[in-house]
Amino acid sequence: MLQVIISPAKQMRAAQDAFEVLGIPPFARETTRLHRALLDIERNEGSGGLQALWNVSDKLLGPCLNTLHEFGPILKNGDLDNPALARHLSPAVMSYHGIQYQSMAPEVMDSAQLAWLQSHLWILSGLYGCVRPFHAVEPYRLEMGAKLAVDDAPDLYAFWGDKLARAIAPAGSNATIVNLASAEYAKAVLPRLTTDATVVTCLFGEGIRNGKPIQRSTASKKARGSMVRWMAENKLEDVSGLTAFDVGYRHFPELSNKSTLVFLNEQPL
Repeated sequence: MLQVIISPAKQMRAAQDAFEVLGIPPFARETTRLHRALLDIERNEGSGGLQALWNVSDKLLGPCLNTLHEFGPILKNGDLDNPALARHLSPAVMSYHGIQYQSMAPEVMDSAQLAWLQSHLWILSGLYGCVRPFHAVEPYRLEMGAKLAVDDAPDLYAFWGDKLARAIAPAGSNATIVNLASAEYAKAVLPRLTTDATVVTCLFGEGIRNGKPIQRSTASKKARGSMVRWMAENKLEDVSGLTAFDVGYRHFPELSNKSTLVFLNEQPL
């Protein structure tokens, strides 16, 4: 079972287009608890407490607060029929609007490629935990690395525990995880996997320095999106096929090993 994990994007939108949602995320009650925890911070510490947690500028604070107040927790599939909630909902893969998702371009994929995404891709999230591409989500602001203490959990890594790992790679599934997530998000899954899971991390370099790939954040985000799209186009089912990825990058076997595949930009800046 091949499963791919990626990070979300800070930029979000309620994508009002022709794509329908396919159910609710798997951890609806946990999401509701986290939303309530954010409201508690505002009530107890004022907007300044949230600004510190979110690490946003004064200019962004207002829009982030509006998003928090407009958020309507969804606990069951029947809630998707609520018009007041539906106008804020859209499929996760269409809702995130960062560089990675623009490079992935799911809105122009055909039905077979979108079906591959739905069965192979997991988007990690501080608020939702993990979602499939067509699970219904609303815009929010909460990064996995945020220092949000909830109940007995000092942060989100403790709050989510092994729930994400068990959802993505259940014990006994012999799953192969293609890790295209940032370190911040991968940390919420990889250390909690059972021993029968295999992980292959893909790194994208713009050159080599001291025998290691030179990684740049923006370029890596774009490359990750391109790789997800390429996998969907090729209906990839075996991790061994990853080395054929050639969208602007080439596999560099000299720096790769069983658990890490390195790809170098063919035209580095």
